[in-house]
Amino acid sequence: MSAVQEKLAELLVTQLGVPAEKIAPEMTYKDLALDSLALIELTMILNKELGADLGDDALQGETTLAGTVELIESQGVRA
Repeated sequence: MSAVQEKLAELLVTQLGVPAEKIAPEMTYKDLALDSLALIELTMILNKELGADLGDDALQGETTLAGTVELIESQGVRA
């Protein structure tokens, strides 16, 4: 598990209350029952905590946790 993946999982659990056992790379934010407000909050947290540069709609749709990690790592962020 990469450092970015670990940090994303940690933030989902501690900041948004997602049960740790539900977190898996193939899960989408919809699968985790996160609404658009929670996704905007997560985007802001990731930008602040990791120095990522995600737009407001980066986590919308069928984005998976693995896809989010890839997007963040493609920006050169390694947590």
